Amino acid sequence: MATTRIPLPQPSRPPATTPGDHAARVAALARLHAEVSACVRCVAAGFIPKARPIFRGAIGNRVMVVGQAPAALTHEQPAPYSGASGRTLRAWLARAGFDDGALHGRFYLTSLTKCFPGPSTGGKGDRAPSAAEVALCRGHLDREVALVQPELVLALGRLAATALLGPAPLAELVGTLRPAERAGHPFLVLSLPHPSGVSRWLNEAANRARHEAALALLAEERVRREL
Repeated sequence: MATTRIPLPQPSRPPATTPGDHAARVAALARLHAEVSACVRCVAAGFIPKARPIFRGAIGNRVMVVGQAPAALTHEQPAPYSGASGRTLRAWLARAGFDDGALHGRFYLTSLTKCFPGPSTGGKGDRAPSAAEVALCRGHLDREVALVQPELVLALGRLAATALLGPAPLAELVGTLRPAERAGHPFLVLSLPHPSGVSRWLNEAANRARHEAALALLAEERVRREL
């Protein structure tokens, strides 16, 4: 399947910043992380019983991963994508030429909502966060993007991809590289299916071809941007 690249008028690397600007962004991100860690908006609204926000990253991370929501906690200080979904995602990244430490060492890891939304009512997998929950958390993601200033965002699954790019079937987005903007910051979005084992999207041959095209684009970006 042919890959689709939609040009975005931006430099391949972000503009140089002064030491003072960098220090200010580092301090601002630390404040944001503290604020998000203390957030109880979805608890107050009755969506979840307890807030346990999960995210990870720093100023200087040039790739941002945006999922729909964290998985269930497995230990007291969890890292995003440390379970089965993370193993699948690392395998995909390896196929695009990234080393095994890239995901947790060089990528900013976040999601539309920052807390585990609970199990699916259908009995398989996790519940997808509602539009109201995503709206409550939108300001956090906006500020993350504005401060981290990623060049490339990997959107995992339909919910994350359409939140960044607008309504469209996932099949139209995977295998393309599209421009987007959030909080005044332009970036490129490369959409991938959700790495959850519950997802059946990759069962179809046409979708597997789209996925291969997406990983080929990611490999090209890794080389072109020296990620």
